[in-house]
Amino acid sequence: KSIALSRKSTFLLAHIEQASLFSAISVRNLLNNAFRAKGIKGLVISTVSLSSKGNIIVNTTPEFNSDFLVQNEATIKGVLPLVKSIQKGEPWYKVIIHGLPIRDFDIPEGMDLVLEEIKTFNKGLEPIGQPYWATSKEKRDSGLQRAGSVVVAFPTEIQANRAIKNRLLIAGISAKVVKYHTISSTAQCTKCAGYGHLDSICKKDPKYLLYSEEHVTENHFCSICKKKGKKCPHVTTKCANCSSTTHSASSKLCEVYLAIKQAATTPTITINE
Repeated sequence: KSIALSRKSTFLLAHIEQASLFSAISVRNLLNNAFRAKGIKGLVISTVSLSSKGNIIVNTTPEFNSDFLVQNEATIKGVLPLVKSIQKGEPWYKVIIHGLPIRDFDIPEGMDLVLEEIKTFNKGLEPIGQPYWATSKEKRDSGLQRAGSVVVAFPTEIQANRAIKNRLLIAGISAKVVKYHTISSTAQCTKCAGYGHLDSICKKDPKYLLYSEEHVTENHFCSICKKKGKKCPHVTTKCANCSSTTHSASSKLCEVYLAIKQAATTPTITINE
């Protein structure tokens, strides 16, 4: 009986701009046929997806792993010419750097400059991968915000914790660093009833989940039945997100929630085997 190899996701670094033209089944079959033509027995690739950055992420069948794909890079590039290099999936420890000057870093070579600054002025820290803006392009282009936040990854938890504890010296400033938390786009804030963030970091005005008044749910109090923080017959339901009077803001039937859920089907960068 064969023993399954230790596997991790493998990143085929490419630059595919139009996700609508990407076909997972076509890429999977192209790769498996190429390996078969090389005399490899059995199927190598099990699943394929496209990351938000236009890179191809592949998962192997149990008999193969990332090392095998790296060793056969020429075969992969032969059928996928857009692939520039292959990167094994390794644990990354992400942090968010706050307060970076947008004017200095929102340029084509800005993220390379972030890496250079970290390596040069923060001894012993070796960031990996390519940093990216956590601050939206809309906010960066508005001219109303002078500083923004950037996501950076480190190869070890020790390095990430050092950056968080000691801050990072970048662009002549001491930048605050916090742990990066992945939050689902459908995660609902119990403070404002919005999506994509949690109440612990919410800066918006509070909204009652049941009828859209400007206070958090736990502070609701009915003067008639004396219930606190709960729905009662005396509350007129109104959604804080779509203004419908047929459901509350926490309803899974809300058109805002359904639209966000639909958009969330787009593949993300973090995919494991």
